[in-house]
Formats: sequence, C-alpha cells, structure tokens
Amino acid sequence: MCQTLPKTVIPQDAPNGSDTDHLLPVIDFLKARGYTPATGDRFDFNRDGLGTYGFTEPLNVALLQEHFVFPPTITLSGEGLHDTRHFVRIGQGTPTPPARTLSFEA
Repeated sequence: MCQTLPKTVIPQDAPNGSDTDHLLPVIDFLKARGYTPATGDRFDFNRDGLGTYGFTEPLNVALLQEHFVFPPTITLSGEGLHDTRHFVRIGQGTPTPPARTLSFEA
C-alpha cells in the first residue's frame, strides 16, 4: 500500500511580516533537489518593486504541486510561482551581472 507524504502548507503571509520569508520552504526544497540559484541566492527587486528569486533551471510546477499547498494568492504557471499579494515570484532567472565600476578617467 502506497502512502502519500503530507504536503507542506505555504502560508499567505510570513509571521515576521516579510514579503518573502513564507516562500523560503519552496526555495529550500528546490535547492535540495539540485536547482541552482541564478540571482545570487536572494530576491532581486526591479524598479517597479517586483521581487524575483531566479533559478538557472525552469521550475517543475508539477513537483511543487505535489509537495506544497499554496494559498489562493499564489499561482503556478509555466513561468513559475507568482505571489500576487506580495508582488514576488520564483522562476527561471538570469544571473545577476557583476557590478560595473564607474570611472571618470578618460
């Protein structure tokens, strides 16, 4: 007889008020399965405020659905996980480019 493991419930909000901490179990789960962070192992926020935690590989959405229960404010698509309440996402991202130095010398 096959037993199913209980799914991890992802809360709508983190107890500490963070916009991203409630998603740490998902990030840890993906890293444990060999996914490689592409954005420096952190959320990068663009000028519009969208926070993205990127992995070099595309996300296996079916795998996430098997292991987690998400609140209605979090949706999964081919592009990844989107949290509309906190304006953050987890998906395939591009590596953060190294900082360019500014020089005024000719």
